[in-house]
This record gives sequence, C-alpha cells and structure tokens, in this order.
Amino acid sequence: MSRVLIVSGRGDWSAEQVAKQLEGRGCAYSWLDPADFPQRMQVMARLGHTRLGRGWQGEVQTPDGIFFWEDISAVFYRRPRDFDMPSAMSGPEQRFARAQARVGLGGVLTSLPVKWINHPSALADCEYKPRQLSLAQAVGLRVPATIVTNAPDEVRRFAAEHGDIIVKSLAEPIIAEAGSQKAIWTRRVAAPEMADLIGLELTTHLFQEWVPKAYEIRLTVVGERDFAVAIHAHSAAARIDWRTDYDALTYEVIDCPVGIVDRVRDFLSAAGLTYGAFDFIVAADTDDPAFLENNAVFLENNAVFFECNAAGQWGWLAQECGLPIAEAIADELIGDDQ
Repeated sequence: MSRVLIVSGRGDWSAEQVAKQLEGRGCAYSWLDPADFPQRMQVMARLGHTRLGRGWQGEVQTPDGIFFWEDISAVFYRRPRDFDMPSAMSGPEQRFARAQARVGLGGVLTSLPVKWINHPSALADCEYKPRQLSLAQAVGLRVPATIVTNAPDEVRRFAAEHGDIIVKSLAEPIIAEAGSQKAIWTRRVAAPEMADLIGLELTTHLFQEWVPKAYEIRLTVVGERDFAVAIHAHSAAARIDWRTDYDALTYEVIDCPVGIVDRVRDFLSAAGLTYGAFDFIVAADTDDPAFLENNAVFLENNAVFFECNAAGQWGWLAQECGLPIAEAIADELIGDDQ
C-alpha cells in the first residue's frame, strides 16, 4: 500500500498541517521522529540477494504503529530531532550509538528511491551559502557583491569599493554557551569597526554590500506552485534583518515576475530540490509601494537574491496570508496517486 512518510519532530506545526492534508485526501502516512529511536522505536531493514532492484524491505515499529519500507512512496523531511539515547549510557557510548544510528537508520531512509521534499543530501548541499550565491548567479538571478574571507585588509578594501556593508553568519546563527543561546543576526558594519577587526582572522566571514531596499520578498516554491509575499519592515532593526522584529512586519501577497520564478525553478532543479523558501530584497530609491509591487519589469530588474532556505519555515506566512502551502506540499507528495 502506497504511504507517505513524514520525518520530523513531534509537535512540528508545519508537518502536522501537511499530515492533516494527507489525511483529508485519504492518503496513508506514517510519522518517523528520530528522537523515538532507540527507546521507543525498533527498526528492521533487509536487502535480499537479488538483482531485481527491490531495495530495502522490512518494518519500523514506532509509537504510532508499524510501517514497511517497501510501502513508502514519498518522504516529507522537515526538522528531525536527534536520537534519544538511554541516560545510563556513558558519553562515549552515546556518541558511538548516535553515529551508528545516523549511518544505519539514516542510510536506509536516504536510500529510498521515492519523491523527497527535500532529500537530506540536497539539504546538506544547500547549507553552503557561497554555493547558493554562485548557483543563483549561474541561473541568472541578481546577487549582491560578496566576499568570504578571514583577512581584515580584504574587508577594508571591499568596504572602500562598495561603501556600507553587512556581515552575516555563514552557518547556523546560534551560539550556545553556559546553558543559554545567542542569535547572530545580520548587521551593518559601522565605519569605526574597520580600524579594529581583531578576531576576524580566526574564521571565515561573509560580507556583502548594503542594498538599500524598499521591501523584501519571501518566495516559497513547491514543485510547480509558487507563493510570493512582500515583507514590509517598520523598524530600524527589521529593515536590516526582519527576523529580529516580527512585530514590526506587515505582509502582502504579490505576483512574482515570471522571469524570477523561472530562474528560481532552474535553481531548484540544479540543487536537486523540490521545495525552497527564497529571500530577495527589492532594491529601490522610491518608497511608492503601488509602483514597486505593480511594475513587473522594475521588480524583475531590482530583485536581489540573498538566500534559499531549503527547509525554511512557511507556517507563519501561510497563517498570516492564507496561503495553501500545506496543500501544495501534500499535492506534491501524493503526485499521480491522488
């Protein structure tokens, strides 16, 4: 029996919305939360001595019931949690067991030759922001002037060439220390900082030209469907990084120019992705929203690509703007079986 597999932590709102859509269509699905393994999950996968290419077979027992590897027709891979090892195990034992589980359970899972949103290997590749920027440029999207370096003098030269610049995290923007977490947001680099860049040499940093913006666009693409939302920032902090001040944001559903959508789909195809949440800045000196949002030629020429979030959040925009993103994901997972 054909079955969709949802791989995510329990309580994930976005995954739950997709599950509701699948259920409403009468589509069978199972939920795999890696945090259930090994204490609440048992795995069996067998690869027979055959040339028929049938792949892995066997069953997985989860707290919700049993599913069979051979029944899986599509996987919605969202935000899986880490394996939950017994506390009686020592630290080295837990690290060893997690590594075995990652390669064992993860290896069987990722070998499934089915529809993925999105495959873990494609997600891992998309984490490399320099690769994203290069790929975006290759498909014809406008990208900001960028430098990746740990050389202070190169940063100074870059700033002298481009004027105001920003610095952003290359990887997960969270520092965990002493039981607390600190987010590292995108920020503008003040001119006085150029004289003292001590510590910059210790790792790579990503600097980009500051792009004066009218507003930003979050373009969410699921297969052949796209959902574009203009994000207007109404505070100084949000105008630099809108994630810092959600209360200062307003949203408006817009039509994204075909030229941008086509290039974004080329990006997804080259990256091996079915879903992507793309962040653009609309560079402009004018602040007339009616002109900016209704002039497709202007928008296409002035939309600057900054990032693709291959596992990006979409739930809050679906709620704020009434967008059927969960429905689109369910449709993509079911495909011709619906």
